[in-house]
Amino acid sequence: MNQILSTLIITLPLWFIGFGLVEVFLMPLVGSQRSKLRKTLSALFILFATGVIIALYPLVTQAPIVYRFDDILGFGVVFRIDFLNYILMSFAGIMFFIVGIFAVNDITHEEHQRSFYFFYMLTFVAVIGSLMAADLLSFFLFFELMTFSTYGMIVHYRCQSAYEAGNEYIYLGIIGGLAILGGIITLGAYTGSLEWVNLAEKFSMLGFTKYVIGGLFLLGFGMKAGVVPLHFWVPRVYENAPFTFDALSSAILTKVGAYGIFRVATVLFFSDTTLLNWDDALRWATAKEFGVVIIWMGILTMVIGVTLALLESNVKRMLAYHSISQMGYIVMGIGVASYLGVKGAMGYSGALYHMINHGIFKTLLFMVAAVVVIKTKETNMYRLGGLAKRFPGLAFLALFGVLGIMGVPLFNGFASKSMLHHAIDEAIKYGDPSFRYAEMLFTLVSAGTVTSFIKFYSFIFLGEEKTKIREKTKTTRMMYVAMSILAVAIVLIGLNPRWILDTLLIPAVLAFSYDPAFIATYLSDMVFFNIKDITIMAQVIAMGFVIFFVGIKLDLFHLHLPTWLNLEAMIYKPVEKMGENLSDYVVDHVERPLMLGDVFLYVILLFTLLLTMLFRL
Repeated sequence: MNQILSTLIITLPLWFIGFGLVEVFLMPLVGSQRSKLRKTLSALFILFATGVIIALYPLVTQAPIVYRFDDILGFGVVFRIDFLNYILMSFAGIMFFIVGIFAVNDITHEEHQRSFYFFYMLTFVAVIGSLMAADLLSFFLFFELMTFSTYGMIVHYRCQSAYEAGNEYIYLGIIGGLAILGGIITLGAYTGSLEWVNLAEKFSMLGFTKYVIGGLFLLGFGMKAGVVPLHFWVPRVYENAPFTFDALSSAILTKVGAYGIFRVATVLFFSDTTLLNWDDALRWATAKEFGVVIIWMGILTMVIGVTLALLESNVKRMLAYHSISQMGYIVMGIGVASYLGVKGAMGYSGALYHMINHGIFKTLLFMVAAVVVIKTKETNMYRLGGLAKRFPGLAFLALFGVLGIMGVPLFNGFASKSMLHHAIDEAIKYGDPSFRYAEMLFTLVSAGTVTSFIKFYSFIFLGEEKTKIREKTKTTRMMYVAMSILAVAIVLIGLNPRWILDTLLIPAVLAFSYDPAFIATYLSDMVFFNIKDITIMAQVIAMGFVIFFVGIKLDLFHLHLPTWLNLEAMIYKPVEKMGENLSDYVVDHVERPLMLGDVFLYVILLFTLLLTMLFRL
């Protein structure tokens, strides 16, 4: 058994990508009448791959696992598994499997079922490849493959609105991909390296160029993560895509964008403390500058996301806006990790912890919304109500997701939100006092999140029934299985938050050059259920209830923002218009003259040929 496992580990990238692609391309050959076989094969492959990845834990604790293939693509391809991507690879596999269980009842349209599972499996391969890639070129290829494979799931319904949402996603995806490619090419030209290795010393000496490179990476990865101001594709896509895609995107796909920001922060900004003294301020100047930008990027994303969610009536768009807001928490944590340098372990571990927690409770909430829509054919929360009487099991499971995202003690969101709150407090203590305003906004957004999910739960499950329930709907049994797994995970993590901290997060921060004394003081000895943190969370929850009742009293939840604040109209529409005008210009001024010129030349040649033949006669 050990020999088999060793062989699998040695050849992991080859068999994983190889068998994954074989599975992808064999799937279309399985007829539509064998949908159960197709779903079973997909689930078995994901389960097996995830099991092998999880089994790598003893090796990853000793040292990163590196796979190097020098003769591929002319540059060579490198795969590397360290604690950061090990955590996300394991989590990705688990979430793909759970969402796959949910999809059994969600993706039932026979005509497009094969194509959906084709793109589902291709996305799984692309996500694991992106996380495992240790060189920028192979990372870019897998990252772009993920962009195009997810497009196939977005347009699953093949309707006009789905195509428009898919086009918006692909437009911005290409722009983000080009930004990342520009950063890769420029970084490679100036540093001579295309690997995810520590380049902070070289990078810090590039002058203005480093800001261009860093800006390109933040633009590209921020778009994929749904960071403001490139967030507007998220509600548009989530509204028109299947719930399976929404759940998967919230669980892991947007996290790959955040992972890119993580890698940039740790590779380009974070210095190797074995080279120089920790007190050398010049070494951390770049990390501090970019850290400030990333912190405020995260705060802005949190504020705008939660504000738009509070004003939204459509349940899919409301959850989409909260995905944006929760990504803001994660980005803020990454910013603190960069800003504080060797004292940034709390920001690093808090952001990583919240990636996991957000993936769990938001996936559950999307699944709950899916069952609600299936049973009622209604997406407007204001037209729902009283569903707890008809579906008590669904209301019970929904409560776990709601309490998780609120950050209530004994549920998973409390642990990661507490750590991120500590992180911004440490940015104030060890950095600049002006981050006090960021901490205030953090608290206000947390209260807004509580308000939003009081609204979500009360408008859908409490009160009197306002919508006629359709008795004959497709079965949701497997959906309940998936939701139950996630609900159990929310409680288990909430009751024992130190398990993930001790098993995964502390080893992850120790793998970087964070101050061991700082880790010992603030992480190793951290007590989650302390009076101060519980009191702060109680105040946040109370504030959330106050905002809810004031909002109901003054009818604030029906307000609409002015059209001039519509970033989609400001950013995407001009790009789309420019693309259409450019294609029309090419047709009118290039293609059509060439075609006419070809016809003209053809006529002349034909006429000449006929004249020659005539004279020869």
